[in-house]
Amino acid sequence: MNKKLQTKLFLLPAALFALSMTSCDVDKVEDGELPEVKVEGELKAPKFDVEGPEVTVGKKKVEVEVPTVDVDIPDEEDNE
Repeated sequence: MNKKLQTKLFLLPAALFALSMTSCDVDKVEDGELPEVKVEGELKAPKFDVEGPEVTVGKKKVEVEVPTVDVDIPDEEDNE
């Protein structure tokens, strides 16, 4: 099995898991509150010098064989 196919087969379940986690039902049961904080002196944020990697983006045409799916739905007469 080639590397690209292995990557796609890994990403599919990961994407389905992420999708299932976003469909959770969350209800707020209690209000929260922030603590009281007293700050003295001068506040100064740290400085950072960040250089990101050089990224090259491109595209290419690839043929992918897609499986076919046949679904047989029973008639109402078959259910009786």
